[in-house]
Amino acid sequence: MRFGLVLILFLSSPLWAQTNQLAGMQQDLAELRTEVEKLKLENADLREALAKQKASQAPTMSAADSQARLRTEILNELDRRLKQQTSEVNAALAEQTRQVNAALGKNPPATRPAPNPNPAPGATTPPVANTTDGLPPGMPETGVKYHVKSGDSVSRIARQLGSKVEWILAANKLPSPAALKADVDIFVPQPETPAR
Repeated sequence: MRFGLVLILFLSSPLWAQTNQLAGMQQDLAELRTEVEKLKLENADLREALAKQKASQAPTMSAADSQARLRTEILNELDRRLKQQTSEVNAALAEQTRQVNAALGKNPPATRPAPNPNPAPGATTPPVANTTDGLPPGMPETGVKYHVKSGDSVSRIARQLGSKVEWILAANKLPSPAALKADVDIFVPQPETPAR
């Protein structure tokens, strides 16, 4: 009887972990959507303010013309940022969809396997076959798992662990350094050190 209960608990633990991972991904997705909506509203408000400013301007006022040009430039910059963030959100959504599908077993992941969740401190993972194209040249297939803390950046992690930013982005399929989130585990590629 005890063996049966232990077996049931052991077999249900991967499902529980996948459920937690899926819930975290859904929460991240909701946060990204909220941020995009805020940026869209801000952009619309600025466009409306610019239109009102243009309507109330007198054609002979050169100071008003320069202010309008400045506002137009600001709007164009905000529009550019909104488009960039929208593309980053779309890339993050695509990656989360891929991860959810992989977690649900709909299709096997086509990339390197996830690093060992409980490696010994400072241990390197064994080399794995490179199954995807487009990885940075010279990127090692060994490395360590790293738990991202609040305030960490990709460049700081790379410096601290002897890696490169492009390696970390490629290994974790991050569209940009801004996509790094706190409280997650990432794989940090590191070159193998020769035995002494």
